[in-house]
Amino acid sequence: MTSDAHIGDDITPGPLVNVPAECYEILRHPRRLRVLEILGSRQTRLSLSDLTTALIDRMDSDIPTGQARHDVRISLVHNHLPRLEDAGIIDWADTGIALVDEPPVRPTDLSIFLEACEDENAEKLLETLVDPVRMRILSVLEANDRPLSLEQLATQLSACTGGPFCDGDRAAIALHHSHLPAMADVGVISYDHDSKLITRYDDSVSIVQ
Repeated sequence: MTSDAHIGDDITPGPLVNVPAECYEILRHPRRLRVLEILGSRQTRLSLSDLTTALIDRMDSDIPTGQARHDVRISLVHNHLPRLEDAGIIDWADTGIALVDEPPVRPTDLSIFLEACEDENAEKLLETLVDPVRMRILSVLEANDRPLSLEQLATQLSACTGGPFCDGDRAAIALHHSHLPAMADVGVISYDHDSKLITRYDDSVSIVQ
């Protein structure tokens, strides 16, 4: 894992604390993050052609420019722009594309995710980690700065989150069978099933306040 994306913060609420839960899915694809970044930085309505060009300028690809423009345009029209519009984040009209006046997701809150877009496994990385529980796991591991046992991690999570994690035993089950294997699979942590020790890789996802 080469990404040094900054996801979440310490045990305090992260930058997505005010983002509606239904918008999390929107943030799990690097192209949608790039679209929001571009619209936020330009602060003006962009034509589909201009948005396509801006996205291609951020791509590192050997695909010929003409083919890349076609592929990006198709993905915008048939996937990413409809999703962003349905989520109430952008206004997409014949005159172009722009952020709505009060979007539920603000581009300034997403800067911590953009470095993850540079990783060769960006889509899988974002799909796995853009999750309130998994961001909290990373923040707990970094705050402790040492390997934790499954029981220790579950106890700390149950002290600072609600829902199913309000109970330490239930938290440990969810961690063992779902969250930790998925996070280990993308290389941000190591989870030893025998010793039940969890270690965050120093060169993986870093979390800062």
